Amino acid sequence: MDIFDVTGIILAGGKSSRLGEEKGLALFNGRPLVSYAIDILKPICSKLLVSANNYRKEYSKYGFEVVEDQIKDIGPMGGLYACIKRSTTRYNLVLSCDTPFVSSALFEYLLDYIENFQAAVPVHDNGMMEPLCAVYTTNAIWSLQLTIEKRNYKLMDFLKQISYKQIEIRNDLPFFSDDLFVNINTKKDLRNHSDGRE
Repeated sequence: MDIFDVTGIILAGGKSSRLGEEKGLALFNGRPLVSYAIDILKPICSKLLVSANNYRKEYSKYGFEVVEDQIKDIGPMGGLYACIKRSTTRYNLVLSCDTPFVSSALFEYLLDYIENFQAAVPVHDNGMMEPLCAVYTTNAIWSLQLTIEKRNYKLMDFLKQISYKQIEIRNDLPFFSDDLFVNINTKKDLRNHSDGRE
């Protein structure tokens, strides 16, 4: 896969009601969560887009385009829609900023198996899907728009409207770890998964 065929989309926005602060800027082991997503995607993407509706100035300091939702208050689907619409590449690697343990190798693996599908979505732990840590083709935008127009903002329902491939993430894969898909959603999560640094 040529790096110039790939855009990275970081979903940093959202209300973060459970965390109580802007999630992408929350410190985890002394670094903002958004910086982990940048480190994961940057090596394998020609361009990065950061989806954020608030603190746009802070996010822009990282040197990447910050994309605001065109359709407000519809959850992650709003960020996904706005960023895929801005993309100029066939493939888009989508990563929520609250999964700091994901690896670049996971996305390379998804790209290897997307074939002619419109999305490649990792599946683990007996069928748990990760639509916010997945690869989408730009032509999925039309089905995404149609789903939004129907006022259906559930990502799983959107996936049912496109051709997607479930990619099983087995524990024998070289990049696998038990915390690969761990979500940081609360202050407790920040503490529990920290390595002890401030």
